[in-house]
Amino acid sequence: MDEVVLDPYQPKSSFVGRLQAIDDVSIEAQVTGYLKARTFTEGQFVEAGEVLYEIDPAVFEAEVARAKAGLASSRATQANAEQNFRRGENLVPDGNISESEMDRLQAAKLEADASVAAAEAALKTAEVNLGYTTIRAPISGRIARSTHTTGDLVGPNTGVLTTLVSVDPIHALFQLSETTFVDVIVQRMGQPGSRNLNDIDLSDLLVRLELRNEVYYPEIGRIDYFSNRISEDTGTLESRAVIPNPYGLLVPGQYVRVEIVREELSEALFVPQAAVQADQQGSFVLVVEGSTVQRRNVVLDERVEDKIVVLQGVDEGEQVIVRGLQQVRPGQPVRIRQLTPSEA
Repeated sequence: MDEVVLDPYQPKSSFVGRLQAIDDVSIEAQVTGYLKARTFTEGQFVEAGEVLYEIDPAVFEAEVARAKAGLASSRATQANAEQNFRRGENLVPDGNISESEMDRLQAAKLEADASVAAAEAALKTAEVNLGYTTIRAPISGRIARSTHTTGDLVGPNTGVLTTLVSVDPIHALFQLSETTFVDVIVQRMGQPGSRNLNDIDLSDLLVRLELRNEVYYPEIGRIDYFSNRISEDTGTLESRAVIPNPYGLLVPGQYVRVEIVREELSEALFVPQAAVQADQQGSFVLVVEGSTVQRRNVVLDERVEDKIVVLQGVDEGEQVIVRGLQQVRPGQPVRIRQLTPSEA
């Protein structure tokens, strides 16, 4: 037999999760032209602002030169129209110019002003397009393979050139069960100033990741997001944790087991795993009361090593049978004998 004990432990809940980059960017060409160079190594880390591709700029440099020439011509016309308009204004008081001629001069000035504005816009567009011939990394992260090589004709309609994902930190998405949500989250709504989920203090909830090889990832994360509804189909709430990833060991798309652990220790009743049985009525243990075997239906929680947390059904200090369970039945009288060290 063994005894029901009250011991400290860290409550935890486990869920299947999937890793996701915080930023996932598709790199596409904004202008049409031939790729002049690809300047990155596929699969490597690149810094924000680093040049990734260069499109042959010759056509776009010519467009800029043409736009500058057009702007210069428009400004010259504007200057002449402005001068003629001012001369006309000086002649009006003496009646040396007709009102219709003055109207023509004013219209010519307004037309010249509009022409300059259009030329400035054309130059700005040409300069922007020239800038698009150098494609830079918008964020720091790990870059994928390139779908196009030097010499390819690329443009807005040729699709994604490559993708870029941020590395550190990384998100872990998982489905939080409704039971855990109520037990761990809802009860905190009474905290001062906590009017909604975003106000709740979750600093005592640690997030650990267990990888596929059953090894725990060394960095600890924190919950930073809950969905706005519980799924009617699964009864779960989409949740997310932020996990430090300084060495890039975690990769987007990777499946992990997400464990939510309370930082503070709690106390719970434990019974040996070997004492727990199950039938159509549920889980139960056999307890010795006085000298008689009694069945106790129990409500179990998580397993901790070779013991199980019991939420309901037994009390601290009660004796449960762990050996010879097939030989005893509820109501049967028994004699208690302590095991010798060699028998234990």
